[in-house]
Amino acid sequence: MKKRLKLEPNNNNLIIWEAEQPKAILQIVHGMVEYVERYEEFALAMNNEGFTVIGHDHLGHGYTAQNPSQLGVFPESPEELIDDIERVTSFIQESYPELPIVLLGHSMGSLMCRYYVAKRKPPINALIIMATGQQPQFLTRFALILTEYIRLIKGNKHRSKLLTYLSTDSFNRTIKNPKTSVDWLSKNEESNQAYLKDPFCQFIPTIPMYRSIFYFSNQVASKQVIDEIPAQLPILVISGQEDPLGENGKGIERFVKLLKASHSKVSLRLVEEARHEILNENNRNDTYHFIADWMTKNTDV
Repeated sequence: MKKRLKLEPNNNNLIIWEAEQPKAILQIVHGMVEYVERYEEFALAMNNEGFTVIGHDHLGHGYTAQNPSQLGVFPESPEELIDDIERVTSFIQESYPELPIVLLGHSMGSLMCRYYVAKRKPPINALIIMATGQQPQFLTRFALILTEYIRLIKGNKHRSKLLTYLSTDSFNRTIKNPKTSVDWLSKNEESNQAYLKDPFCQFIPTIPMYRSIFYFSNQVASKQVIDEIPAQLPILVISGQEDPLGENGKGIERFVKLLKASHSKVSLRLVEEARHEILNENNRNDTYHFIADWMTKNTDV
C-alpha cells in the first residue's frame, strides 16, 4: 500500500510504501535532480521482502517544490536539509516504535546521510551508503570557493551552467560513445530516456544547492567526520563498478579503507556492469536481492 503525506514544517512530500507485515523500515534519502518516487520499483521489491519503505522529496525537488520555478532551490543553510532527514527518522520512530530502521542514501543523499549519521547520531540500526564519492578535499574546497565567487557576481538565484558543466556533466564525458547526456547514470537505455523526459529531473540547480552539495562533499571527505560515525553501526557501501562519481570503484575503495580503520562492521559491494544508478541498472534485480539479504542479516530480523 502506498501513502502520500506532507511533512511539516517545510511541507516535504513524504511517500510510504507499506509492507503487509513489516520486519524493518527502510528510509531512503534520494540524490540530486530527482525525487523519491523514482525508487518505486525498488520500494515494491523491498515490500515483498518484508520492508516498509519511507522517503521524502528534498526541498527544491519533486512534489516538495510547489511549482517548477522552485525546482533546484535550496535553503541558505545546508543544515535545513539534514533537519528534514531527521524529521523523517523521528516520524518513523513514532509510527513504528518496535521496528529497526535502515537508512539508505543515494549519491547526494549518501553525502547527506554520512554527515547526518556522523553529526547527529540518529537512532538507526544500519546504514547503506550508495553511489557515493570520496573527492580530495582540495577539490571540494576549490568548488566551494568557485561557487562563492559566482554567488557574489550572480546572486543566490543564479542557475549555473558552469557548475553543472564542471560537475555532473563531466561524468558523461567519461562514457565512451554516449547516446544521451545522461548515459553515466546507467546502461539501461529505457531508464535514461525516462529520466530525460521527466520534468522533475530537468532543472539546473541554484547556487545554494551546489554550495550545499560541495559543503557535504568537503565535510564527509575528512577522516575526522568519518570517525564520528558510530563505530559499531553496520554499514554497507555499495556502488557501480563503472560509476564515474566513485571513480570506477577507486574512490569507493579509498573511502572504505578510511572507514574500516575505525569501524568494524563495514561491507563493500561493487556491482559489475553498473554505473551510477545501480537500482535502475539492467542487473538491478540482483542488487535488490543483495540489499534485502544484507538488511535482514544486519537488523536481526
